[in-house]
Amino acid sequence: MLEIQGNHLTAGAGVRLKKLVSTAVQNGLGGLEWMDGIPGNVGGSLRMNAGAMGMDMVKNLVSVTCLDEDGEIRSHTREELNAQYRSIPDLVHNFVLQAVFEAQPAPAEEMERLLEAARARRKLSQPVGASAGCIFKNPPEIPAGRLIDELGLKGACVGDACVSDVHANFIINRGHARARDITILIDMIRKEAKENRGIDLKSEAQVIGDRDPQF
Repeated sequence: MLEIQGNHLTAGAGVRLKKLVSTAVQNGLGGLEWMDGIPGNVGGSLRMNAGAMGMDMVKNLVSVTCLDEDGEIRSHTREELNAQYRSIPDLVHNFVLQAVFEAQPAPAEEMERLLEAARARRKLSQPVGASAGCIFKNPPEIPAGRLIDELGLKGACVGDACVSDVHANFIINRGHARARDITILIDMIRKEAKENRGIDLKSEAQVIGDRDPQF
């Protein structure tokens, strides 16, 4: 479900961010262009407060409707959520059903310029291939990608899950990687960072299932 009313876009949890952006642009609404290259849907992207280029999901959010643990459907405004860097803890035990985002009228040429600039930046700095985007949050000491590079882990693989040679904070699926391959590789990187640099890397990607809640 994807509807537009004025400057607001109401999107179901399963709507891909790329679709959200393209619909906004087709209707003369800007401000969401930064989402274009994020490989995710509305529900999951809100749960982890996905972001890029100095923006994150909550900055465009008006409200979110969730199914809570008690089976009740409730809506929350942006101001009511405890939004953090790459995390909205209030959504961890709630299932996002839909969300309302705010955009602004913008000239078509300006939106296209912003989209092209974002795509060019990603092309230069991020790998081409199947991935979940950046894997780790940036710790205070050093950007995660630089840390992983300095640890000599670029190109490290478990099965078909490999640390990208282009940007070390990306894990690429080279064809047949399993979820277990990726989580083993993540654990291996975290262990190296802790043992060699004393840094506790936290994952941006959130795994649903039988995992450590701190994953």
